[in-house]
Amino acid sequence: MGAGHLLRGRGTDERWHLRKDGALFWANGEMMPLRDEAGRHEGFLKILRDRTEQRNAAAKEQADAAFMRGVVSSSADCIKVLDPNARLIFMNEGGLAVMEADDFNQVRGCDWTGFWQGQARADAQSAFWAALAGGTGHFQAPADTLKGTPKWWDVQVTPIRGADGRPERLLVVSRDVTAQRASEQRVAESEKRWRGLFEGMHEGFFSGEILRDATGRVTDYRFVEINPAFASQSGLPVETVGRTVREVIRDVPDWVIETYARVVDTGVAEVFDIAVPELGRTFEVRAYRETERRFAAMFIDVSERKRADARRAALVELGDLLRNTGDPGEIARVAAGILGRTLGLSHAGYGAVDHDRETIDAGEGWSAPGMPAIGGVYDFRDYGTYIDALKNGRAVVIDDVSEDPRTASDAGTLAAIQVRSLLNLPLMEHGRFVALLYALKDTPYGWKPEEISFANNIADRTRAALARIEAEERQRTLNLELGHRMKNMLAMVQAIATQTMRNATDLDTAKDVLAGRLIALGKSHDLLLGGSIGSAPIGTVIEGALSTHVDNPARFVLEGPAFTVGAKAAMSLSLILHELATNAAKYGALLTDDGRVSVTWSVRDEAGEPHCALRWSEEGGPAVEPPTRTGFGTRLIGRGLAGSFGGAVELSYPSTGVVCTIDAPVSGLQAEDAPASH
Repeated sequence: MGAGHLLRGRGTDERWHLRKDGALFWANGEMMPLRDEAGRHEGFLKILRDRTEQRNAAAKEQADAAFMRGVVSSSADCIKVLDPNARLIFMNEGGLAVMEADDFNQVRGCDWTGFWQGQARADAQSAFWAALAGGTGHFQAPADTLKGTPKWWDVQVTPIRGADGRPERLLVVSRDVTAQRASEQRVAESEKRWRGLFEGMHEGFFSGEILRDATGRVTDYRFVEINPAFASQSGLPVETVGRTVREVIRDVPDWVIETYARVVDTGVAEVFDIAVPELGRTFEVRAYRETERRFAAMFIDVSERKRADARRAALVELGDLLRNTGDPGEIARVAAGILGRTLGLSHAGYGAVDHDRETIDAGEGWSAPGMPAIGGVYDFRDYGTYIDALKNGRAVVIDDVSEDPRTASDAGTLAAIQVRSLLNLPLMEHGRFVALLYALKDTPYGWKPEEISFANNIADRTRAALARIEAEERQRTLNLELGHRMKNMLAMVQAIATQTMRNATDLDTAKDVLAGRLIALGKSHDLLLGGSIGSAPIGTVIEGALSTHVDNPARFVLEGPAFTVGAKAAMSLSLILHELATNAAKYGALLTDDGRVSVTWSVRDEAGEPHCALRWSEEGGPAVEPPTRTGFGTRLIGRGLAGSFGGAVELSYPSTGVVCTIDAPVSGLQAEDAPASH
């Protein structure tokens, strides 16, 4: 080694050295020869420099570099280095894998911004220029791998500075966030769907936070979230969020707050109803706990269900009441009250109608508390132009009387009796408008189909109950009438039989005469039973009495005005005409083929009272002579029967034919009492 140093002039080495204390150190040694003035070798000079610290630092730096290369190599992120022209000069192995590149040479030197499309490319260029200027660029965007797989990337671009501190290269770290992005997208879509449901649902919804005082006592709750449906239902704006319920609803019932607090304290959901009179609605509230201080409540509008329940209950109540009363006035009052309370009316009633006069007797009716009564008789045409619709059986529904053309001109008259909207339902009998169910409100109102149907149901049940009472009353009257008439009929039969047999010349003749008279009496009775109780048209009575003698259409001429006659007059006229026709068949006009009988009647005014004159005249029969004696038939005509209705009878016997004139007041002819015995 010394020879080498002599030949080369110096020698160096680096190695571990041992200190006196036994510690090792790394040193750099340098040895050179020592010469005298003549250049002869005298020895060696050795310089030893301790390089342990430098060697350790270099080793650490190498280790650190190896570690970083390992980190970069194993990272799943795509780590790239760009030159100042954005061209790729490095990509880690993890980046090659995630970019689905087989070899870095596939992308070496490529423009990094060219991997992006559309807005993503603009974002990449902006991030590149930001880093090149010494800042940091960041963006998220989609880009396909080299094999076309779509991915989303989170990209950060930072400068790599040179010795002069200026960026000479750029580090790009791209993280694959496709799965995260998809998850966030699902969350966002779920949030969007939930928010859409929250905003668009018809049910009201809000969440609140229970507030307590220092002692823990519940005092209030704060609105945390409100959906539009709840805002509409409650009248509270969405901006109410953050305020307490006592701030916005000063008279809120304590039980409402206490119920929500109980839900929070127990964790047990509760369901209850809340009525909002100002809105005319009822809500079913379903409350449940969200957290230890918060609750949520859903409001379901059950107003129509409640109203339907109320209508069903009202019909049941009406049915029970109608079964237990026989007073027509009470029935009308009960029906009006149930209708008014159930539909929230100002007035309601059931009134009798005079079809011809076009008036309604509103009766006592029903009025809401604080509303004036409107009972009395009203002329339909004073309150609009819809009477013809009612006469034709059509319901009249008017939401606002001041705007409907049928009532606009009379809106002031209606306002005077507190009517702004109305529902009129006509009740018909045999095609005639006989009664009216009326439902009125003192404010404009849109009548609902189910309310109109309910009112119709009330009207039908009320009319049926009244008709039942009327039918029962008619039956009682009919029974009394029939009993009274039967007694009088038997008395009349007894009288006719006695007189007939007393004046008979032989048994066969008496039998025929009696039979004919009883048949005439029976026909008059049939007429009365076939018409209204105790009355029949005069023309029908005459035709029935003469029907057995009509052998050709021209045999009888009947002419006169139409009016009805009562039971007494009907049977008396039938027997009178029967006796006249029997005599005419035996001795007068009905004995010959050419004989004719004319029965005419007229009505005149006499001292302010109508009188009827009925004339029987015969022609075309044998010459007539006055009878030599007065038989029972003549006495029956002249005194007994005619006197039963206050009439006067005159019989004359001109040779051309018998003439019989009956004159009586119309009131006597129309009397309803059955005739007494004769």
